[in-house]
Amino acid sequence: MFKEFKVKNFRSFSDWVSFNFDEIRDYGFNTKCIKNGLINKAVLYGANSSGKSNLGFAIMDISTHLFDGVNKLLPYKYFLSLDSTESEATFVYIFKFDDDIIEYTYKKDSNRKLTFEEIKENGKLSFQYNYVTKKIINELSDTASLKYENNSSNFSMVKFIYNNSDLSEKSAIKRIVDFAANMLWFRSVRNFEFITANVTIEDISDYIISNDLVGQLQSFFGKNKLNYDLSIEDNFGKKVIVAKYKNGMAPLAEVASTGTMSLWLYFYWTHKNNKISFLFIDEFDAFYHFDLAKEILNNIIENDSFQSILTTHNTYICNNELLRPDCYFMIQNNVIKNFPNRTQKALRQGHNLEKMMLSGEFDE
Repeated sequence: MFKEFKVKNFRSFSDWVSFNFDEIRDYGFNTKCIKNGLINKAVLYGANSSGKSNLGFAIMDISTHLFDGVNKLLPYKYFLSLDSTESEATFVYIFKFDDDIIEYTYKKDSNRKLTFEEIKENGKLSFQYNYVTKKIINELSDTASLKYENNSSNFSMVKFIYNNSDLSEKSAIKRIVDFAANMLWFRSVRNFEFITANVTIEDISDYIISNDLVGQLQSFFGKNKLNYDLSIEDNFGKKVIVAKYKNGMAPLAEVASTGTMSLWLYFYWTHKNNKISFLFIDEFDAFYHFDLAKEILNNIIENDSFQSILTTHNTYICNNELLRPDCYFMIQNNVIKNFPNRTQKALRQGHNLEKMMLSGEFDE
């Protein structure tokens, strides 16, 4: 799980920006939002252009050099902050696996090419490589036989070691890469964009049909108060999911509302990638009715198998019935803090978090 993430000189983040998953309080309610002493479910608020989307892009950057075919899917053009004179962006991922703390740091230049990689295990340096000086420090016992001079200068050393070594399950590199392989980012605001490893773009309907999930999709819609009667029909030689009405039927993709399509996308991704380690949904409820947004958040909370951050502007879901104060975050002036760290008041279960937020209690 993530313990902390930090980034510097990336897009709008000219200085260090961090998201801390270990700043929890001793609340006795909604404890299922906490796992292994870390925040497992988080909701992030922030004004337009405050950096919510850039945080998601930054967290997912790890996949661009550890896996093939991801870079072209990233929905941004500019990389380094235009407010900084530094020539590299720095990313720091601090993980907690069982009782071990593993820190993975890397730097990239303006071309998004690696210039530095480093791994620390429980505070001790175990691996470091400088792509400029070619200097390497390797204390990883199960990789001593590798010939690093055979590695391309544009190829991640961590990826090289992972692909060419018989690593133990406790290996820091295996833990990092396996976790990153199952990280997922998506949003439905702009043409259903997504970032994840080892997944090709495919038609959503085809996947659901081929995996016999149409009935589950209908039930999922029904639980969220969308009463569709779905079936599979042949449409000019291609099987499609159709919605039945009193006087006919039509392909679901052609009659579904934007909110229904967003919900359909959520269903698809949570079924396709059922080994998700970390989920980031940007503006997760952009097309949802407020009651539906609450249901989706509840659905995510009930599944404790993955860590998640959801960004939103919806204050209706800001309450202690769903989460707890230390799981609600706000980004402002490139500073991310949860609610207890944004107020001098001792927040309790009886507080109206929505009212406090709207009144500016958590502004700085």
